[in-house]
Order: sequence, then structure tokens, then C-alpha cells
Amino acid sequence: MTAIAVMTALTGCGGGDSVGRAGERATTTARAADREARDEVTPDAVRGDVRSVAAAAGIGRLSFLDTSKAGNPCRVVGSLRTEDAPKREAVDSVLAVLKARGWGQMEQMLAEDTDQAWRLKKNGWEMILGAGKVPEGAGIVFDASGEACGVPMPSRPAASDTAPPEPPVLP
Repeated sequence: MTAIAVMTALTGCGGGDSVGRAGERATTTARAADREARDEVTPDAVRGDVRSVAAAAGIGRLSFLDTSKAGNPCRVVGSLRTEDAPKREAVDSVLAVLKARGWGQMEQMLAEDTDQAWRLKKNGWEMILGAGKVPEGAGIVFDASGEACGVPMPSRPAASDTAPPEPPVLP
């Protein structure tokens, strides 16, 4: 009798299996949602990756274009300006830092004799990295865009003069 009372108390009146499984499913779902939130790449995260690259390269001056008015909040354009075209070793260190920060599927693209270009991907984002000389100087350009970045897309214009604009939507 004592054994039955202890078993009943431990399993919650015999319903422990279904409650336990439901709790496990809820915990698993919560963990998956948390992992997706951590893995989601935001424009700030991309800027952070580019800042880390610039610090590791130790060359040039980093700046970002203001893309907020361009209609795509899920885009980051940065440039690391140098006096001369970056040497291959500097570009290799940039690529190594990006790889360490999760940018993969590196594909070298065709480029001019003195220019180099790569396409990289990370969690729904694609980055084109170009290094070389341009009329305005030289350096490395980072142009990244993503589909889902946790930032609302701009409002769509109103369908007519009397209708209000549509609310912002997440991509």
C-alpha cells in the first residue's frame, strides 16, 4: 500500500506521463524559439561582424552608409577605406574573421586583376565583399542584405488618397 501511495504522489495521480511529455514538448518548443531568436541576424549584428573584421584587419577607416531611407532596413553597407588596395593577406584575415563569426558558403566571384570579390551567407543574409581600388580610393566594401532581420519593413503607401498607409510588416 505504501508503495502505491508513493508512486501516485510521484506521478501526480497516475497522469505523470502525459503531463511530463507535454511539459517536455513545451520546453523543447521554447528552446527552439530561443535558439531561433539568438540565431536571427539583425542589422546591428551584421555591423558588429564588420566592426570585428575592421579591428582584426587593423587597416583603414570604417564607415557605414545610412540605408534607412533606401526602403530596406535589412541592408548594411560598410566600407573600410585604405590608401592602397588591400593586400591579399589583409583580405584573408577579414575572411577568416567573418568565417569565425558564422559567415560561410564563401564563393569567390570573378573580379578584375587588382580587385577581389566574395559572396558569403549567414542565416538568411548574403554579403558581397569586394576589395580593391575604386575611383574614390581603395579598401574593402561590405554589402549585406537579409530577408528576415527583426526590423519592421517600411509602411506601404496608401491604396488611395482617402485610405491610410498600410502598417509596417516584418519580412
